[in-house]
Amino acid sequence: MNSFLAIHPFLRCEDLSLMRPALALAGLLLLLAALLWRRTRWHQADRTQAAGAAPSDLHALLQMRKAVPPAKATDSAPPSTAPKTPDTPPFDAARLDAMFGHDRRLQGEILALFVAETRDRLAGIAHALRCERAAPARVLAQEILDGSQSMGLLPLQALSRQAVHAGFSNDIGALHRLHAELLMALDALSQAVTVLQTAGTAQADDCNGIGSRP
Repeated sequence: MNSFLAIHPFLRCEDLSLMRPALALAGLLLLLAALLWRRTRWHQADRTQAAGAAPSDLHALLQMRKAVPPAKATDSAPPSTAPKTPDTPPFDAARLDAMFGHDRRLQGEILALFVAETRDRLAGIAHALRCERAAPARVLAQEILDGSQSMGLLPLQALSRQAVHAGFSNDIGALHRLHAELLMALDALSQAVTVLQTAGTAQADDCNGIGSRP
């Protein structure tokens, strides 16, 4: 009896120590099975929802494309406006009259000489810009500024002043842009000089006709 009581507690402790890992393992297996089952159900639900939603979404997209008409290219393009030619001449006629009198032919000859010299200076500026040298371009722009300021050539005066400032700041990009604008302003001045010379020739012919009358 005493030997039985001595062995019985030992057997109970051994059984409990063997059952605890078995129970923990069984619980872990049940938890994994539940997670796998839930994951499988989620995948099946997502596939069913995607399969049912794709046709309806595609149908809705097709309906929206049919409802919205394609935009025309002419609607988005801004209306083109032709540049207007200014009526005022690119020079101060009052200053030219004060400097050279009212002789239009003389004014035209002096302005034509200035146009030729300015073209040479602009060619020098273009060469300096090709070499990326701002200092020579600034010096030539200063010469254009001095000549245009003395004769009241306002567009050339404003552009050449900007070119001088760009030369001081070593802004090659601004000098390229101003060089192109100076060329266009010089072309406008050349056309105005042609008109002025024509008017001077007509004025001289009138004066000659009056002087030759008996």
